[in-house]
Amino acid sequence: MIDTRMFICMDTTVTIKVVSDQEEQIDDVIKEAVRNFYQIERICSRFDQDSELMHLCQRAGEMVSVSSILYQAIKFAVETAEETGGAFDPTIGRMMEQRGFNSNYLSGERMCSTFAETSNVSYKDISMIDEKMGIYLKKPMVIDLNAVVKGMAVDLAVKTMRDAGFNNFIINAGGDIYASGHNEQNEPWKIGIRNPSNRETWIGFVRLSDQAICTSGDYERPSTITPGENHLLNPLRHKSPRELSSCTVISPFTMLADAFSTAASVMGTDKGIKKMEEMQLDCLMLTHSSERYYTKNFKENVSWTE
Repeated sequence: MIDTRMFICMDTTVTIKVVSDQEEQIDDVIKEAVRNFYQIERICSRFDQDSELMHLCQRAGEMVSVSSILYQAIKFAVETAEETGGAFDPTIGRMMEQRGFNSNYLSGERMCSTFAETSNVSYKDISMIDEKMGIYLKKPMVIDLNAVVKGMAVDLAVKTMRDAGFNNFIINAGGDIYASGHNEQNEPWKIGIRNPSNRETWIGFVRLSDQAICTSGDYERPSTITPGENHLLNPLRHKSPRELSSCTVISPFTMLADAFSTAASVMGTDKGIKKMEEMQLDCLMLTHSSERYYTKNFKENVSWTE
């Protein structure tokens, strides 16, 4: 039996497809997986003034105890920033607002966080206090977790499915994908890699089982305010990176692939591929002139269509 559910969350379409003969249990388990997405969105959204994240951002200069979900999301974002030397930085929220990425997709309301400055703030201004699950913001800032929370929600949904005894399923949150077990043909899941110059076609396919794959592309969301800018931002230069059209990362879990596909897009071909090899992550980078750069394992496992 194949059961497929689709819903809107985090400004994207989420699809959960399950291959199973446990018809009686599947509905409740999928509903619980869906609730994971909405819970993380309520906690971690910078587009909602009443979210736990935005309440934290308004309390710079004091230690704030936060929920486990928010603490884990911010800690992972800070660790990713440290690993990439600031190519990934969750403190870019105010800059993203100024580029027009500040509209709540449900209400249309635009966020404008006047309490935060754009200059001289970085991930180094976030202190994590593990023993109290507390966070101390040294300066006013808007934290952006968009490159973390979709992957986090997928991973939590994966845990929910597996804890209930389901092993063959795929979860796709707007291109943040986890493929578990096998498809209905009892084969690893076939995942297409989109052609950035013609988004209706695929440049290749990979077969995945118990792995995540995420793609960051500069074509997805252009800025409505700043010409030539998009939703990807180099925190060190305050500009969108220009070298790559898209970057795809395969990893053991989705939050890792989500964050590092963004980070690698900023790092570019030389530093990005070197870092992905160092972390043993599979990676494909596509330039605007259709050049391909990839880690060794990715090259060996992709089937090109052209």
